[in-house]
Amino acid sequence: MTNNYTNTKEWLSLAFKNIERVIRNYKISDYSECAFKIQWSIEQLQKALIFLLGFQFHKIHDPSRILESIENNINIKIEKEIIDRIKKVASLAKDIEGEGTATRYGIIEEGKLITPEDEYKKSEADKYLRDLKEILINLKEIFQENPNLEEENKSLSKFMEQCEDLIIE
Repeated sequence: MTNNYTNTKEWLSLAFKNIERVIRNYKISDYSECAFKIQWSIEQLQKALIFLLGFQFHKIHDPSRILESIENNINIKIEKEIIDRIKKVASLAKDIEGEGTATRYGIIEEGKLITPEDEYKKSEADKYLRDLKEILINLKEIFQENPNLEEENKSLSKFMEQCEDLIIE
């Protein structure tokens, strides 16, 4: 039987593997793949948070909607500082969630396919990388008081630094 911590850790593990891919792809200038992996990791990070908060969900690709429902539900008792951080995570995530399948398949404009490679350049990757870093910062603050997530917090710190290093370069 799994519990919320187990589910949280599993989703964080998936997200961390994808963040490693983000970093590798960024370093070789594969910005479209970087954007896709950022999108995927942000989705997984949000799902980890949802489980930690004690909620379940069905298959969903825009978990920011669940986080928004938590922040707007007056029957849920969560400290204001945590609610503010949840709002920030959801707000940052909505941007890349709005890209939908474009990060994988591209988009069609005026009957012409615009590939992810044509659509997602360094500037887009940098923007989404900054959003990812801010999400990591907020999650670290949410998770920091939880002794069950000590190792995961170390990973969040490591990935925050790596994202920052990429943005500065």
